[in-house]
Amino acid sequence: MMQTQWPGLGPNLDFTSLDASAGTGRQMWAGDGAFRTTPPSQPADAIVRPWWQCGTGTVNGGDPFGGLFGGSAGSYGGMTGLVSGLVSVLQQLIGALLNQSTNPNQSANTGQSTNANQFPGQTPLPGGPQQRFENVDISSTGDPHIAETGTREGPGGTKPVDVRWDSMTSHDDLVHSNQIEGGYRVSTAVTQPGANGVTFNQSATVHANFDQDAITMNRDGSFAIFDDGEQVELGKGESATLSGGEKVSVNQDGSLVVNAKNAAGGSIATTLRSIGAGVDVSTHAHEIALGGDAITHGAHAHRGHKHHHDPVRQRAGTPATPATAPAPPAQL
Repeated sequence: MMQTQWPGLGPNLDFTSLDASAGTGRQMWAGDGAFRTTPPSQPADAIVRPWWQCGTGTVNGGDPFGGLFGGSAGSYGGMTGLVSGLVSVLQQLIGALLNQSTNPNQSANTGQSTNANQFPGQTPLPGGPQQRFENVDISSTGDPHIAETGTREGPGGTKPVDVRWDSMTSHDDLVHSNQIEGGYRVSTAVTQPGANGVTFNQSATVHANFDQDAITMNRDGSFAIFDDGEQVELGKGESATLSGGEKVSVNQDGSLVVNAKNAAGGSIATTLRSIGAGVDVSTHAHEIALGGDAITHGAHAHRGHKHHHDPVRQRAGTPATPATAPAPPAQL
């Protein structure tokens, strides 16, 4: 078998060591004559050499491991140094993984809503406290009269709720539930006040699926249904399930019903009906937590009493009696 030889060199030369750190044998250095016993001085060229390359790291910048573990040549003494470096890398990887697993939402430390973080770019769900109900009806009817009647759940068991008042203003958040995936919210917009300050619901809208789904009824009976931003056409007697999971139905009388449920058995359904002068809104909820203006007002007005009735503001066509007419309630 032919022995491999270096070009221009005889077969009897001793190449037992060609590296500066390998021992005391005679060594060859390119471009510096045939042989010399010590390596020439070389500045570091900033090129990272593999850690397994025999000793060249010491010639090229002082790290025999080529900077793999971020240390210097003196830090690694044989196998002990290698094991120490590997342990250090593993500790850094474990620290990075633990930090990543505890930081995605930051909700535990900052109190920021997790919905906004879990669904970046989506409309945040309504804030504020929510109360759980066994069954409850929230309505905004007529000019408009708002009512909250049903059974509230709490630490001491269930308690009846019966709160009624008038509100002549719009409610962007009349009632909502964040226990429906993507949220569920009912809003109203009122007409301009009449001569006696009376308003009606100009329109009412059910918002769902992070506000990507919207079902609106106008007081003239017209309506619009949007599913993930795209308009849906439905006729009387027809229904559709939108992208957020809520079901929309058009009744024969032209009213709309929007139903939504959650995995825990909670449900909420809203009926929107045109009465000519305005839009009547009625929401029924079962085994679910609710928030919004109606719930906030009800909690403030109830104050532990079984019933609470706010005085009704004077209707159009009713003679004014300033001496006995009560002051209108504070608006939300």
